[in-house]
Amino acid sequence: MAPPIRKIDISKNCIPEYGAPAGTRGISLFIVPKIWVNEDGSLGGPNDVACTGVEHKLGLHDCPTCSLTLGGKGQCRGFLLGNENQGMKIMFHMMNEARLDVGAQGFSHASAAYLYALDYARQRLQGKDISGGKDAQDQAPIIRHPDVRRMLIMMKAYVEGMRSFVYYVARCFDRKAVSGNPEEQARWSAMTELLTPVVKAYCSERGFDVCTQAVQVFGGYGYTQEYPVEQLLRDCKITSIYEGANGIQALDLVGRKLSLKNGAVFNDLIQEMRSTIQLARSRKGLESLSAEFETAMNGLVEIAGILVQKLGLKDVLVALAFSHPFMEIMGDVIMAWMLLWRGSATQPKLESIAGGPDLHQISSAVQTDRNAAFYDGQVKTAEWFIQTILPVTMGKIQSVKAGCDAAVTIDEKPFGGL
Repeated sequence: MAPPIRKIDISKNCIPEYGAPAGTRGISLFIVPKIWVNEDGSLGGPNDVACTGVEHKLGLHDCPTCSLTLGGKGQCRGFLLGNENQGMKIMFHMMNEARLDVGAQGFSHASAAYLYALDYARQRLQGKDISGGKDAQDQAPIIRHPDVRRMLIMMKAYVEGMRSFVYYVARCFDRKAVSGNPEEQARWSAMTELLTPVVKAYCSERGFDVCTQAVQVFGGYGYTQEYPVEQLLRDCKITSIYEGANGIQALDLVGRKLSLKNGAVFNDLIQEMRSTIQLARSRKGLESLSAEFETAMNGLVEIAGILVQKLGLKDVLVALAFSHPFMEIMGDVIMAWMLLWRGSATQPKLESIAGGPDLHQISSAVQTDRNAAFYDGQVKTAEWFIQTILPVTMGKIQSVKAGCDAAVTIDEKPFGGL
């Protein structure tokens, strides 16, 4: 049974008995009404709460935030929520869910930005179609230009990878909910713990990157308020900051989540990836992609072990300095996993429509069948990400293995400044 709500005078101290433990251990949560309600249910006078300033933000203009002063006149009252000194524990019930929501928010911004950019690129006429050679006369939609297509496939890859990633974590929650086996429930609960900081941090950062590319596709128009992508860019930025800044998420990932159950949870995730590798190996045309993905996955496993080992040594500061790069690496590998998974699921359907694996047959089917075009897009997107982004990820892996300590050994005064 939940503890009763108690009315507290919070104008002098945040707990009634004073002497709370120092730091976060002494935090309590309160519900502070704007208008006090009398014992008989009638409305009383206003509580001692004052707005001292409205914040002017880069984005999220439809969500006003402000600074409040509680008890400026010494007459503020509130209700203690839960038990005293349990504020942080209670708050994290909300925070963990909110972090998943923020990751989904970053993905949602990216999805909208991508669709706006794709629609614009199909309509905007500029320049000649390079494939038409010197004889090209009419202006072409910018989607025919190679660099625009590069930006669009990058956006497509991240949007589809993030969508599957967010859905996968939601599926972990579902598996926990429907399972009657306590061991299975614990397994999927631990998996969500491991992946929550990655969903929040990676999806918020890549979501912002996708919004940036959308502005680039629109060109100068994208920088104006006449078109929607500039608002998506502004609104998306906050996702890497609130509900726990991404640097904190990365520290949590390396400092706590990798070692859950002595690393068994992380190993369980890797086994999930290995299952997809086995599936991809059975699909004609995906064999090499599965091998390239496996190389990156093994690199992730290797540096995870290196960082966990450093945490137990005097190199702990170096390990934590590489926590954010590690989070990005883990996110990249998860994106490749999700895209390879999607490609493995759709390849047989593509061949079924085309009548076989012959590239000429597939090309013809793509031109005449919308489903075939969609399935081919899944395979091509996985191919692009694994062969274009994962090589960069492998470079990041090498940098973590090298373990440069300059970030933590540079002099703080003046931190190498002029």
